[in-house]
Amino acid sequence: MKKKVNAVCAVLCGLLPVWGLLVLLARRSPDGVERWYSQGFYPVWARALITVTSPLPFSLAEVLVIGAALLAVWWLVSFARALWKGDRPRWGIARDYLLWGGGACSVVLTLFLLGGGFNYYRHTFTQMSGLAPVASPLEELESLCRELAADANALREGLPEDAAGVTLLAQSHQEMARTAAASYQRLMEDQPGWDYFQLSTRCLPKAVFFSEAMSYMEIVGVFFPYTDEANVNVHTTDFDIPFAACHELAHISGFMREDEANFLAYAACRASEDRFFRYSGALTAYIHAGNALYAKDPERWRSVAEGLSEGVRQDLEASSAYYQAHHTSFGEFSTKVNDTYLKVNSQPQGVATYGRMVDLLLAERRGR
Repeated sequence: MKKKVNAVCAVLCGLLPVWGLLVLLARRSPDGVERWYSQGFYPVWARALITVTSPLPFSLAEVLVIGAALLAVWWLVSFARALWKGDRPRWGIARDYLLWGGGACSVVLTLFLLGGGFNYYRHTFTQMSGLAPVASPLEELESLCRELAADANALREGLPEDAAGVTLLAQSHQEMARTAAASYQRLMEDQPGWDYFQLSTRCLPKAVFFSEAMSYMEIVGVFFPYTDEANVNVHTTDFDIPFAACHELAHISGFMREDEANFLAYAACRASEDRFFRYSGALTAYIHAGNALYAKDPERWRSVAEGLSEGVRQDLEASSAYYQAHHTSFGEFSTKVNDTYLKVNSQPQGVATYGRMVDLLLAERRGR
C-alpha cells in the first residue's frame, strides 16, 4: 500500500515543474489565457463547483481551511513521532513524508490553478471594457470625491440605524447574498458589453462563521478557488458587507486584480436596486478616493470631508473604531502574507493595488 501511495505522490510531484512551466507561459500569453482558460475552461469548471457549493447554507471553504490546518498539524506530529520511534532508517522516513507533503502541495497547486489561478494572467478588465485610466489633475480627483460624498449623503438618508446612530443592514445574510448576485445582473443590463458576470449572478456569497477572526487578520472577504465560493466577513461595520460581497463576486467571474475587483464592486453596488448596497458602494468608493486626495492635498480633503452628513460621519467613525479595536500584530503579518501573495500573482504593487481603483473611477466618470 505504501509503495502505491509513494508512486502516486511521485507522479503528483512530477506535475509541479509542469505547472511552473505553464504559469511562465501564461504570464507571456494573456491572449491564450483569455481564450482557452478564462473564457474556455474556467467558466465550465467554476459553474460545476458553484452548482454544488452555492446551495450550501455554510461556507465549505471555511470547513476545508480548518480541516487542512488540522491535517498539517497531524502530518508534522506524525513525522516527528516516526523519527522519534526510529523503526526504520530516518532517511527513509524523511523521504516518505516529504514525498507525501510534495504530493499534497501538488494537489493544492493544481486545484488552485484550475479554480481561478490562471485568471491572474488574463486580459485586464480595463482592456476589455475600454476604460482608459490616465493621469488626472488634482481638481478632477477632488470633484470625484465631492460627487461620491454627495451620493453617500443622499443615500444615507432614511437607512435603518442602531441605538448609536450607526446604519444597519436590514437584510439577513442570505438576502444580502441574493441581492449581491442580482446586482451583477443589473450591472450587465445597465452596461451593454459588460457581459462577463454570469458566474457572479449564479453564486451566493457566504457569511463566514469565524468572521471576527477574519477581522483580527484584517480581511473583509476571501475568494476560495477550491470551491469557487465568495466568503464574506460579516462581523465588520454593516456598510462594509455589501461592497465586500460584490468584490468577491468579481473574483468569481475571473477578475482577480484587486483594483478592478474594487471598481466592479462599486459598479455592481451602484447598479443595485437596494438602497443600502448603493450606499455601501458610494461610501467605500469615497473612502478610496478620499485617501488618494488626502495623500496629495490634505486641505482639499478636509474641505470635502466637511460636507459629509452626520450619519455618514457616524458610520465612518464606527468603522474606524472597529478596526482599531481589532488591530493586532497578527493582522499586520496577515497583511504581509496577502501582499506577498498578490505580488507573486502578477500584482507587483501588492496590497497597494487596492488604491488603484481610483484611476478606474476617474476613467469611468470621465466617460460619463
